[in-house]
Amino acid sequence: LFSKVDKQVKFDHQGIDVYCDKAIFYQDENYFKAYGNVKMNQGDTIRMNSKYAEYNGNNQKAFASGDVVLNTPDNTLTTDTLYFNRIRQESYYDSGGKVRDTSSTITSRIGRYYMQEKKYVFKKNVVVEHPKYILNTEHLDYFPESRTAYLYGPSNIIGEESKIYCERGFYHLENDQGYFIKNARIDYKNRKLEGDSIFFNRDRGFASATNHIKVTDT
Repeated sequence: LFSKVDKQVKFDHQGIDVYCDKAIFYQDENYFKAYGNVKMNQGDTIRMNSKYAEYNGNNQKAFASGDVVLNTPDNTLTTDTLYFNRIRQESYYDSGGKVRDTSSTITSRIGRYYMQEKKYVFKKNVVVEHPKYILNTEHLDYFPESRTAYLYGPSNIIGEESKIYCERGFYHLENDQGYFIKNARIDYKNRKLEGDSIFFNRDRGFASATNHIKVTDT
């Protein structure tokens, strides 16, 4: 059992640094539990804070709970429980979480972050909140560096003047434009545009469709 005096307890293991107020270390199992103001840092790219954490040095798997915050260079993930696999460089939650970047917030029931690919996969009740629109889907693959997202399954993008529906598509969250296929439809100013594929640019108020085009003026 280790407790802080003036400073926190500190562990380091194969490139990961752990700070906490109190820790229990099981030497034979190469395993420890960390309590209070826990900080786990991996280089300059991953910084995680939580109230409690466990780490297994043999399989290099970590578990954190209690106000978990994972900071990367591009965004901040918050959740109540987070699992981290250092060998595979993956972290995930399955009890709800939120990712914030400079202009949008993404919430979902399940989320996984692939650190080497710098890619998020969100599933179940996925909601993207942006000042210009709300995006709802059941499966979203997101690349934070390029701010691009891939939609799978029934998806809606709702803005002040338009509503987009598709069951597969691509969307650039920052440039506010996208490409939609599979039952794609745009409702815009009392008109409905349908087609095999649709391109949309919100700032330009522009849309184009290809094949089996149908325009309905309501």
